[in-house]
Amino acid sequence: MARYEIKISEDAMVASLKLINDGRPPTINEIEEFLREKGIVHGIMNEVIQHIISNPKYDKDYTIAYGTPPGIGEDAKIVFREIIEKEIENKETSKIDMKEVSELVIVNKGDELAEIIPPTKGEDGKNVKGGIVEGLLGKELKLRLGKNVYIENNKIISKMDGKFITTQDKSGEIYIDVLDEHKINGNVDYSTGNVRFPGKLYISGDVKAGFVVEARDYLEIKGVVESATVICEGDAYIFGVKGAGKGFVKAKNLKCNYIENSFVEVEETLIVSTSILNSTIKSGKNVIVEGKNGRIAGGSVLATKLIESDILGSVMHVRTICEVGIPPELNQELIKLENQLASDTENLKKISSILTGLRKLKEMDKLDEQRLEYYKKSLNTFKVLLEEIEKTQERIREIKSQIQDSREEAFIIARDVAYPGVEIIIHKKKFVPTKPLTKVIFQLENEEIVLHGYKAEVFKQGDY
Repeated sequence: MARYEIKISEDAMVASLKLINDGRPPTINEIEEFLREKGIVHGIMNEVIQHIISNPKYDKDYTIAYGTPPGIGEDAKIVFREIIEKEIENKETSKIDMKEVSELVIVNKGDELAEIIPPTKGEDGKNVKGGIVEGLLGKELKLRLGKNVYIENNKIISKMDGKFITTQDKSGEIYIDVLDEHKINGNVDYSTGNVRFPGKLYISGDVKAGFVVEARDYLEIKGVVESATVICEGDAYIFGVKGAGKGFVKAKNLKCNYIENSFVEVEETLIVSTSILNSTIKSGKNVIVEGKNGRIAGGSVLATKLIESDILGSVMHVRTICEVGIPPELNQELIKLENQLASDTENLKKISSILTGLRKLKEMDKLDEQRLEYYKKSLNTFKVLLEEIEKTQERIREIKSQIQDSREEAFIIARDVAYPGVEIIIHKKKFVPTKPLTKVIFQLENEEIVLHGYKAEVFKQGDY
């Protein structure tokens, strides 16, 4: 038998055979037997053995066996929620209504934004000795999360309503977050589409005609709102509103420099720096034009407590309606509630009469099963009606209290002058100046509008 030597790599993935010249030629059976003795059972290269037999060379290392390397599994990946995928895809496609094109992907608190698919393990390999070499895991995901998202069961979840953002840097790291602020550097127009945002919204330019802007928490527009629709559930600052008779702005509180030819509604207070011209204004509390020579001219202004400006009306006697008092919708609610109360009270009397009769039958043990069921239903209806009546009465008391309070707190003030053409209305009582009135406060006393002189040091904003 010829002599052989074997070398096995450290990882047992490669085996080499060397022939030692002892004067005897190698044979296939001898080589195979030698390999078995040395534990080489996998990846043996029969063609190399044939080559050795046909052309043996001594003191040379022949690579005689290779192990099967382990497979590498799939890398981890991130799968975005279907609606987010669609929003991202929509950015790249044209739409019929270009005003509804938007770069924003809006998500809500608790939304699943994406799922992390962990890396998989590759197929196991085998070394030359037949040992198993475990498959390799794919690469882990390079992921960085912002403060407004978290991971639960491999799902990325939003902590808040807001704007979904994701980026990927050169290293492949993916960043995901949800932001409660959105900034538009420029105008709201066809380049942005309509903008609806459940947080704080900042716009450095104008809102062009026909477009819609909606914000939940806060809105700041450093340009002009044209004949557009702008709505904010919170406070808003707008440089100017120039609506061409079509613009509509609504906010909780609003500050702006001027309003022209627009419709504006505020839940509480509207503060304007220079002028309100030819506009329709409704305010839950106050309308104040602060600036020197600030004016309200043309259109109508309705507030519950205060309307104040340096100038009311104009030297041209343009019709200008200034009204304070409970808004018409509150009076309508009061009428509706009083009618409802009368109806419910009448029904309660009828049910009470029915219950009285059924109770007498019950005391005499004359209630059959059908009447007993009717008694139970009538009793339940009685309780429900009683609760509804109590709620209605409470709301009526609230409205009447508001009406009474507003009578005492309702003022219209011209810090400089009120011109003829201005209609002063306080709780439906009307007064129209026939000549310019300077530095005047209009107030309701004993169901009549009376005039008092205005003194800035006496009547300060803190008084209302």
